[in-house]
Amino acid sequence: MTETALVEEIEPCLRTETGKPPELSDSLISGLSSISHRKPDYARRCIIVLLIHAVFILAVFLAFLIGHWLSEQNENNNTAADELVYIITRPSSSLSTTNLPSDDVTLLTTMKPSPRFQLTSLAPRDRLIPLEPQRNFTLMDVAPPAYESYEFMEELHARHEKRKQDVLLVPLPTHTLPLHYDLSLDLTKFDQKILRGSLTVHLESFGNSTDDEILFHVGTRVNIERIRLRREGKRVYPKTLKREDQKKLARLVLKERLNRGRYLLEMEYNSTICEEDGGLHCYYEVDSANNSVVSSFTTKFEPALARSFVPCWDDPGIKATFNISVLHHSKYVVLSNMPKSGQKRRSGDVVTTTFHETPPMSTYLLAFAIGELLPLEMRTERNLPLAVWTHPEDFLSARFAANFSPVMFDRIEDELEVPYPLPKMDFIAARSFPVGGMENWGLIVFDKQSLLLDSSLEDSLNMTVDRLYHEYRIEKIITHEIAHQWFGNLVTMRDWSDLWLNEGFATYMVYQLLEQEHPKLTENEYLTRLCQLVRRQSTLDRPALVRPLTTEQEVEQSFHGTHLYTKGCVMVNMIRDLVSEFEFRSGVRRYLRKNAYRSVSRQELWESMPAYADHGAEQQRLSDVMEGWLVNEGIPELSISRNYHNDMITVTQRRCDDHYHKAFLKDSSNELKDEPNGPRTTRSRRDDDQGTTPFNDALFEYLPSDNVEPVKKKRKHGRRKAKKHRTTATPPSSSISIDARREELRKPRHTPKPSDLWSIPFSYTFGSVKSTEGQVVRQFWLKNRSVSFVDVELTPSQAVLANPNWVYPYRVNYDITNWKMIARLLHQNYREIPAKSRMQILVDAETFLAHSDLPQLFVYILGYLADETDLGVSLIGMNAIHRLFDSFRGVNLPELQLYLAPAVAQLDRLLDESQTDTELAALWLIDPTRLSKLYHLRCMTNLPTCDHQAQARRWMLFPNSPHDDVHKQVTAVCHYFFTHNVTREESLLEAQLKSRGSLWSTAVQLAACSHADRVIRLAAKQIVATKNAAIFASTLQHVWKRNEKRK
Repeated sequence: MTETALVEEIEPCLRTETGKPPELSDSLISGLSSISHRKPDYARRCIIVLLIHAVFILAVFLAFLIGHWLSEQNENNNTAADELVYIITRPSSSLSTTNLPSDDVTLLTTMKPSPRFQLTSLAPRDRLIPLEPQRNFTLMDVAPPAYESYEFMEELHARHEKRKQDVLLVPLPTHTLPLHYDLSLDLTKFDQKILRGSLTVHLESFGNSTDDEILFHVGTRVNIERIRLRREGKRVYPKTLKREDQKKLARLVLKERLNRGRYLLEMEYNSTICEEDGGLHCYYEVDSANNSVVSSFTTKFEPALARSFVPCWDDPGIKATFNISVLHHSKYVVLSNMPKSGQKRRSGDVVTTTFHETPPMSTYLLAFAIGELLPLEMRTERNLPLAVWTHPEDFLSARFAANFSPVMFDRIEDELEVPYPLPKMDFIAARSFPVGGMENWGLIVFDKQSLLLDSSLEDSLNMTVDRLYHEYRIEKIITHEIAHQWFGNLVTMRDWSDLWLNEGFATYMVYQLLEQEHPKLTENEYLTRLCQLVRRQSTLDRPALVRPLTTEQEVEQSFHGTHLYTKGCVMVNMIRDLVSEFEFRSGVRRYLRKNAYRSVSRQELWESMPAYADHGAEQQRLSDVMEGWLVNEGIPELSISRNYHNDMITVTQRRCDDHYHKAFLKDSSNELKDEPNGPRTTRSRRDDDQGTTPFNDALFEYLPSDNVEPVKKKRKHGRRKAKKHRTTATPPSSSISIDARREELRKPRHTPKPSDLWSIPFSYTFGSVKSTEGQVVRQFWLKNRSVSFVDVELTPSQAVLANPNWVYPYRVNYDITNWKMIARLLHQNYREIPAKSRMQILVDAETFLAHSDLPQLFVYILGYLADETDLGVSLIGMNAIHRLFDSFRGVNLPELQLYLAPAVAQLDRLLDESQTDTELAALWLIDPTRLSKLYHLRCMTNLPTCDHQAQARRWMLFPNSPHDDVHKQVTAVCHYFFTHNVTREESLLEAQLKSRGSLWSTAVQLAACSHADRVIRLAAKQIVATKNAAIFASTLQHVWKRNEKRK
């Protein structure tokens, strides 16, 4: 903690005759308390200074020699690393960089360019939009990245850079709150990273006999030059200003107690900008003197970075209005949350731009942008101006975003029936921005690669798969950020722990509002993300959606594509399913109108929704049901055990942990009991091009008999459809009393109490809709650890299917007999099971069976995919097949490859069929590793489509001209090397390894597939010589060699 003398208020004796305080340097101020009268020993000081200089010069000389030697040694290594990065992510078409990898890719995270290098064109791997799309690409031309990619939603606000120093988020006291900020900025020297500001804060004090200080947030680089406090025109003299830089806090300690009433807090400050841990993101250019200068910047203050720009009450639950004026050079355009109210010319080319007053809002939504920008303006149906601002070179690429945005804006307003309260909406395509988009109120900032569509691609006459998916991604991020203008800006979470109220609803709106144009893409992407959610939430990394967040880094890390965006969206979907779609829409509109301009917790959401959830015959309070789903870590797992002799069913819940179901991690006492051994028989299935594949029929011995008494059909539970009503929309009022705002903040913060029990809306079905008995659906609540009951209508030979249509996000494990009946049903008539349920079966079977004592049952379930015609289900199954092969890496299992070859062949046929439907073909790009996985599976199962011999011949003939789809070619050539003893090809490979040219990185990848020891040793020696850990990781972990590592 440091104390700074207040020049004007604390030391009146230092004033001049004019009454103005003199300018004091920091060193003088700090030295006032340490005046010494001792005579200095100058000779001793000179000797010490000379010694220090000598040591420093020697250290510089040694550092120069060492650095020169290291640079010579690593020059070739750096070149090799760059080549390897390029070849791994080299695009063969405009969609090869749809998503850049984040998991298991040390190569990309170890090379962070300096801002000054942003002047040059981006490397192909860093582009979303292609430089020169020369033709219309089909899906067959699309080459995916080689690694698992992060999800789209993680691009939005996630910023997983580790800060130098984490900062504790300290809640500010509520005895003094800001009502309004008057902020004047001087940006005339922003190109030199200098910011000056003048701030007046209108405060409301609620009076307390013990309150004698004012606390507010201020960044470590913000230097407060002057500070003054007034009340009713009179000065209130402070005692001192204490800075707590570790908490980014300032305490203005007063000489008297605070009284109830209004205060004015005035400050003048300066700051350095464009630092890594600040809220400004700058773009650099080279001036005429060859110096790197800042030419533009945008702001991103979420979660707690507004304090690095201006002293403020930087808490999402504290809202105030802003009046803003900016002094800047006239050649620049300055934008903020509100439209300009005027502009006055000062001396020379300097002007002052003023903006209209904002509505009450949180400080993290405050936004600024400056640069040489051009607008492309459109209008909504109610004539609201919506402009897309770009730099001149990007102007033509903004046409698609400008045309789509007003349409989606009108659609959201009609859906929510709450008009957008601001008089304008601006989008900015920033040259340098750390995330995909930031929803600042009235001024949304995008990374330009997330917003712009290449004009040549847009002018294409035909809708191709790459253009469709580019447009879909732009539509998603625009819809997400527009939805935030209501969910997050108009109504803001009171505490960061309820961040899902912002992100969950915004993500939900994306899938709902784009469903009309992209029904296949939205549904399958949601289900793909749901699969990823249940997988990740079944591991040890399974954070609760609502949990205490106490530091800046914890908040930033909470912006996770799966654990926040997807899980939040799934919870919103669950609320809708529990209360009906009509009641949900009415509740959302009520929630927005009632809480406009306020900060809320989830309690306000429950008060706007129906009180009770609609599931089964018993009513449960919606808030009680959802609380466990929000605060508990992970997701629940239900185990269904049937007694086939007395019709007893037992359902047990527990927190899902995939390690629990791995047989090799269990004691022998916990192993599953097998059925009695009996005579074994075999059956075989014949495929068109695979010959005879044996499979053991003993799996289905001792299943319950089919001789059962007919049962009466029970009427299926249903829900009445409510009629849609529409009300006239009127803007919500922004006039909220300060007492009401204070009461919001003084409400007790709800502390989550996690447990391992959930209130689960359980349902199950049995029977067939085509049978005379029909299909029966049961629904009830599972609130306890376990429940047992008898269903007399369920016969022993009928399979039970829980959670039909995968409505709710819980896993289901069955007893082995029921698993077998489900597996048999999939092979006999998989259409009897809904497509979404088939997806859940594949996901759950992988967790509960793949590593159990009966893994062959999981393999048998995967075998049905040879007949599956639904592309969405097949792609989920493809991921499971790929992971199954990966779990047996290093083991030669030709029988497994032979058995699953028909399923891979069916994927090939579905790929061909999807060429006639552009949107269906785009499903392959939801996860951009899907095509690379298919290429790998083709070769692993020796399908003709692997085409390894032709690819190897082409590589031999044109080694210096890689195939358009480098992933497809290298996968095939790698398989060719592994399955053939080739001498000529290995000699060429050895020559490429020695050349250290542009093909060296490809040669390193192929060397791992070779049988030649000399090639492997040469590659290993060169990899080690690079001294680059990124190259080590990429070579060992690359997906191309997962099967070839058996050597």
